[in-house]
Amino acid sequence: MTKAIVFPGQGSQFVGMSKDLHQNYETVRKIFSTVDKLFLDYHGDNAKQSISETCFNGPEELLQNTAYTQPAIIATSISILELLKENSPETLSNVKYFAGHSLGEFAALYAAGVISLEDTFKLIIKRGDLMSKAEKGAMTAVLGLGKDKLSVLINSIDKVSVANFNSPEQIVITGSSEAVAEANQKISDYASENELKVKVIPLSVGGAFHSPLMDNASEKFSELIDQIQFNDAKVPVIQNYAAEANTYAQEIKEVLKKQMTGAVQWTKTVEKLINSEEGIQEILELGPSKVLNGLVKKQNRRFPVKSIQSKDDLTALIPETSKA
Repeated sequence: MTKAIVFPGQGSQFVGMSKDLHQNYETVRKIFSTVDKLFLDYHGDNAKQSISETCFNGPEELLQNTAYTQPAIIATSISILELLKENSPETLSNVKYFAGHSLGEFAALYAAGVISLEDTFKLIIKRGDLMSKAEKGAMTAVLGLGKDKLSVLINSIDKVSVANFNSPEQIVITGSSEAVAEANQKISDYASENELKVKVIPLSVGGAFHSPLMDNASEKFSELIDQIQFNDAKVPVIQNYAAEANTYAQEIKEVLKKQMTGAVQWTKTVEKLINSEEGIQEILELGPSKVLNGLVKKQNRRFPVKSIQSKDDLTALIPETSKA
């Protein structure tokens, strides 16, 4: 069966994610030991606690801090990937594409052999730190309004842009807090005046991710990208910025530099996967929650998608792992 593997991004986290995997598998314990060491090396005395402690036991407020969220999600996704490699290599034998939503793109690059485990965590720890310290802003999910009409409504508002094209009916806008608040009101008023079922949902984030407000953070992050060894991808990776599949190391690097300020083209990514020339028959989501599963179903509710985030999920897919 031909497959694509996708990895979730920020917003999929929850306290306790991958705790059962850590308790049952030595491979997972080694991965979290690696991220803990690199995180503590980077933050030093400023680190409130380790990534593993935050991931497994919280507190929720700390896990929601971008500096902690990003390495915790990536460690969870990579742990699941490595367990599949060990226990069911055939599951990964016919993968035609890797992709990840925003943060998840880094897990996809690791999965495709573009960057090493240690370099993946170095990038994510730096990324999370830079984004947590970037100019503050706001983000809002808009449900039930197409991109064309949304564009018309927000185009006249300075410092507002689209952050995520998540599905045809779910788009996230981003920008300064004042500008996003103005956009929220304008969208709500339009929906009310036209009797449309539109939901405007402010998100619990402190930054204007995937917007020009990330310019300074993006520039600093690009400097680290240039220092990291990138390899050609063993399997094509569909990158967020343009929803194009790339395999060449230098091209992947240059596109990755645009990710922090550019919109996440997830709708186009899913379209590419479900309509691929390779005839993708199934999508596997590796990581916490089932966010991407839901977004795929928004575009094709019958398309086969499996989400793997726990020991029970692994056991259902690979019965022999119950004895690990």
